[in-house]
Amino acid sequence: MSPRLKISNYVIERLSKIDTDESTGCLYGLMYDGTLLVVGLSLDLFENEKNSYRQLLLNLPAEIELCGVVKFGETLTTGNRMKEILQDVDITDNPLVMIVNEKKEMKAHFLVHDKFEETKYEVLSADDMWKQFVHVRLNTVLPLSCEATISGVKNVLQTKRKKIASGQVSFHLDGTSVYLFGVASDVGLTGTSSEATIGELIDSLSPEQPSKKKKHNTNNVEIVPINLVMKTTKDILSDKLVKTAVKMMTTQRKPAFCISMPLRIDTLAVIHRNTKLLELYTVLVEAACRSLRLLESVLLEQLGQEGIGDGAGLRLPETYHFLPQELGHFVTRVVPKGIPDESMEKERRLLHEQLGIPQNKPVFRRGNAFSEKSGGRLVNPHEAIPLQPSKPDVTLALVRGRYTYHHYMQDNFNDDGWGCAYRSMQTIFSWFRYQGYTTVEVPTHKDIQQCLVKIGDKPSSFLGSKQWIGSTEVMFCLETLLGVQSRIIFANTGAELQSYAPELVHHFQTHGSPIMIGGGVLAHTILGVEYNSVTNEVRYLILDPHYTGADDLNTVINKGWCGWKNSDFWNKTAHYNLCLPQTKPGI
Repeated sequence: MSPRLKISNYVIERLSKIDTDESTGCLYGLMYDGTLLVVGLSLDLFENEKNSYRQLLLNLPAEIELCGVVKFGETLTTGNRMKEILQDVDITDNPLVMIVNEKKEMKAHFLVHDKFEETKYEVLSADDMWKQFVHVRLNTVLPLSCEATISGVKNVLQTKRKKIASGQVSFHLDGTSVYLFGVASDVGLTGTSSEATIGELIDSLSPEQPSKKKKHNTNNVEIVPINLVMKTTKDILSDKLVKTAVKMMTTQRKPAFCISMPLRIDTLAVIHRNTKLLELYTVLVEAACRSLRLLESVLLEQLGQEGIGDGAGLRLPETYHFLPQELGHFVTRVVPKGIPDESMEKERRLLHEQLGIPQNKPVFRRGNAFSEKSGGRLVNPHEAIPLQPSKPDVTLALVRGRYTYHHYMQDNFNDDGWGCAYRSMQTIFSWFRYQGYTTVEVPTHKDIQQCLVKIGDKPSSFLGSKQWIGSTEVMFCLETLLGVQSRIIFANTGAELQSYAPELVHHFQTHGSPIMIGGGVLAHTILGVEYNSVTNEVRYLILDPHYTGADDLNTVINKGWCGWKNSDFWNKTAHYNLCLPQTKPGI
């Protein structure tokens, strides 16, 4: 019997935007409660390279598997490549085949007894997806000690995977007394009922442990931290045999250089909230093995390079997780430590092409990596404001991407009454960091003042003062510290500001960065505009840096420190200067 079929809204939107003729792609999904949920896709760009989609699977969270094929065209025909991909589907006995025609009409078919049967499907919204599924993040450090050869690394990491798969590890759910141990066929559980689900465990965590409970980011994804624990007991006879074997080998072979480094396993899995904790063991084993394969590939690639054959220049692999807004699922990259992003553009471009992501902005630079840390600051507070239903002739344009809210009195620094433009610039700077354009830290007030003095815009007496800055100074700092060009708009009155609404819409649609606006003695950050082209009515989404309280989302939203303002928010007689930071196309 074929499973029920659901398709993530992210996948539907991506399929409708991909412009390609008569080509093939791969579909990725997960099974739960007799349902196949399609969560991702890739374009099959490597028809001459076997199993390119298998390589990509290592970059996806565990439980997401190859589930079918998407064909762009009018007819349902199966070529050799399509048959090869369908034969590799293990998640279901009935692989899925989707057809997307020129009109972007989509039909789904299951392959049942070598015949295609059309099936209906349900589109799962982004909100429902994040409500129904959770991510677990497994973290541990394993020592790597071996000969600095390709075979040496392969053998040791293969041994580690075998140990993990054979039950020589247990898993501890951080912040709880829950441990999972055993092997896939006989898993044990302590600390809670054997019938408990992962969702029940999350909901039961004490509110006194907010840091251990639900981890929310801009997509409201829940992440449960888990630790891997290796067994310390040893088989004495096996240990003696290993030592003996090592002695025999070293007498027959030339001495080799050795590698000794800590390997950090940092890996994700995605599961339905109704998944029983006992079933989590095999999921975590698979997640750990995927991570080890990614780490291995980075080490082997380095050992194959000229000049690193002895392991002397071997760089520690670092793991980064990315959650692109276009995808709706995580992608994991492992890269050598210290290699600049500029040197890995070719690899990122390939990933963009394979996933069908536009190449007009960074998505997989280190700065784009997902992080649950924000220094205690609020991330994207505007997303807590319910969006109004779309209206005729009204264009809504918003900031795209993540940023942190910077305001008065943060960092134990008293800038109340003079630091609003500094804080607005910090918010803008954080946006460029989160979008991967830079790895430079958000500048302090002192850094900003030193920058302006260094370029000759301010005298040395400006250092340590409480003097205001405006949009022009923000422009200078962004250019000096980030190499970012900005456009300045001058409005003689608050009423005139309204006439620039189309240009602000264009800015958010093209660049997506926050806008700093200064007028009189006040500065604000504009995160979006709502513009009625018939009535010329404008509303502005304002983030107010004058807030002096704690970083509490409810207070910020309910008290209006982040919210929509009408045109009468601006002083009708004041002069306003706007700084619109520009982005450059590129990855």
